[in-house]
Amino acid sequence: MQQLTYLVALADYGSFSNAADACFVSQPALSAQIKELENRLGLQLVERTPRGILLNQQGAKAVDRARAILRDVKDLVNEAKNNGDELRGEIHLSAIPTMAPYLLPSLVQTIKGAYPNVQLHLHEDQTKELLQLLRSGKIDIGLLALPIEDDTFSTAILAFDPFLIALPENHSLANTKAPISLNRLSKEKVILLEDGHCLRSQAENLCIRSNITASDIQATSLPTLIQMVAAGMGVTLLPQSAASVEARKGSGVVTRPIRSSEAGRSIGLVWRSSSPVGKYLARVIAKLTK
Repeated sequence: MQQLTYLVALADYGSFSNAADACFVSQPALSAQIKELENRLGLQLVERTPRGILLNQQGAKAVDRARAILRDVKDLVNEAKNNGDELRGEIHLSAIPTMAPYLLPSLVQTIKGAYPNVQLHLHEDQTKELLQLLRSGKIDIGLLALPIEDDTFSTAILAFDPFLIALPENHSLANTKAPISLNRLSKEKVILLEDGHCLRSQAENLCIRSNITASDIQATSLPTLIQMVAAGMGVTLLPQSAASVEARKGSGVVTRPIRSSEAGRSIGLVWRSSSPVGKYLARVIAKLTK
């Protein structure tokens, strides 16, 4: 198991020295263990070059298998540790950037209230990276937008998060009291997040269905996007969960509801189906959805 851990670290950090530092061992000790693993398998896994290390084809396959083995062992340990109905120990929770600042505080409070013996480690990753970390066992739970089409994972919907139209406070629609139809935005400059954010894909699909062409101008984060709206550069679609922070009084932005029950996203938790942590989340989910 230790040799497999070293092999995965070598793949992650790209050199013997960096992998040794990450594993808190000397470089010669880690190198010797990798050599021993190669001897046991009867295969060369790592090519040592002047520029660093290179995993050959057998090495890449071995790393994939090692990740799965280490993940399954971690799940086994967690299941033994959490025998009964109590959740304890370390749990790594990641959330996508458009949810983390707005939803993590209440979720953490709920988990800690239900399971005081849990030590939570919080991360922030975009959806693609979050799911990869989940597959590899580096995180245990993800908070993101559903659905996720992958049989590897189990999911649970926590809430529906409607989209609002975010406008500069001096916009002609800012004083409109009734919900606004998306069609009214067809002549507006609609600015969205940059590619890679699932919120962009969700908002972009909504715009396409309403014959709205999104602007070429893109923002790197939700706070930056709202600042661009406040500066009069355009309008955008803002999740209601973020509105109390990003469109608070004095932000220069006002929000108005959309005349569509489908304009929004489903907020949910995702975990590996094989992980014992998942079954202990049922109580947390029940509390959040009451």
